[in-house]
Amino acid sequence: MIRSRIALVCAIALAQFAVFEAALRVKGGSEAAPAFQKLFVADARIGYRLAEGVSTRFKTAEFETTISINASGVRDREIGERQPGERRIVVLGDSLVMAVQVPLDQTFTARLERALGATITPPPSYRVINAGVQGYGPVEEYLFHRHVTSRFSPDIVVMALYAANDAIEALVSAGRLAEGGGAVSAVAPPRAVSTFEALNQWRRRLIRRSMVLQVARLRVTTLLDRFGWNQEVDPPLRTYLHDAPPEIRRGLAVVRDTVARMKALTDAQGAQLVVMLLPARFQVDDGDFGRLSAFVARRGLTLERDRATTRFRDTLDGLGVPVLDALPALRAAPEPTTLYFASTAHFTARGHQVLADALAAFLEARSLVPRGHR
Repeated sequence: MIRSRIALVCAIALAQFAVFEAALRVKGGSEAAPAFQKLFVADARIGYRLAEGVSTRFKTAEFETTISINASGVRDREIGERQPGERRIVVLGDSLVMAVQVPLDQTFTARLERALGATITPPPSYRVINAGVQGYGPVEEYLFHRHVTSRFSPDIVVMALYAANDAIEALVSAGRLAEGGGAVSAVAPPRAVSTFEALNQWRRRLIRRSMVLQVARLRVTTLLDRFGWNQEVDPPLRTYLHDAPPEIRRGLAVVRDTVARMKALTDAQGAQLVVMLLPARFQVDDGDFGRLSAFVARRGLTLERDRATTRFRDTLDGLGVPVLDALPALRAAPEPTTLYFASTAHFTARGHQVLADALAAFLEARSLVPRGHR
């Protein structure tokens, strides 16, 4: 009798969950919505990738965009045959590069292409390819280039790393490097991810795919914080703590190993690797930093605003890879709080313009593209 009642309660709860999930998905406005999820397809080598030839309309309270994936599996116009004299730049990264929040022609990759075409004298033909994929970390970026974007024969490969969460993302995906990720670099192989860390990452990805769980998580977090109950500091903030947890140190070791592999790959292909280090929003937004710093302080910890950036730069030191730290350019821009959307850590059109200008100037300063007339 008791078992039957428990089973009935569970069945009712599951039915209600399904109804709420379906209703929110019909309404849209989330990564979990079917219109957004159809952009992705499973890939045995990488985990998943963008589905070729798929297009969708994505709308939230702050933006509405059309997202189209070309026949090569990237969010860009069709690649086409390489033209005589054409130079190609492939930009790898996560959602900050894919940038579903703005139209394709407003992304920093498209703006960079226009800037190089307009300011370089004499004007060679430049093709900048947006190869960002939502949710990718350094390991997936490396594998994506190895198996997909290498065929574009780029002259320059830009690997955009996100200081906030790429150490954790790299740690969780480290096993893929051993499953056919290419020759191991001189860096010691990273320790395997623990069961706890794998479950924590699975939890985050599950919440990302469920609109009901996203709403529930937000409300529970707000309630717990209001009553001052101790909550776990989210993984993206741990890289900024004064004392880095062990998983952050291990994750950074994987980042170094992955970038070393990428350099070996691009060197063999005759391409120049560049790392672009992207900061979290609170590193630019004073109000955002104040709120997060207070949150962390209530847990007896110290949030250091630029600690993750410093850790990534130290991690990459000695690899022989040019590193562009985008933080100074973003911080120096007028009205820096308008560079990010209010409800997300992603860049607005203004933010993309600042990134494009910074990357163009960096490539010129490193003599990777001819100097123009800036």
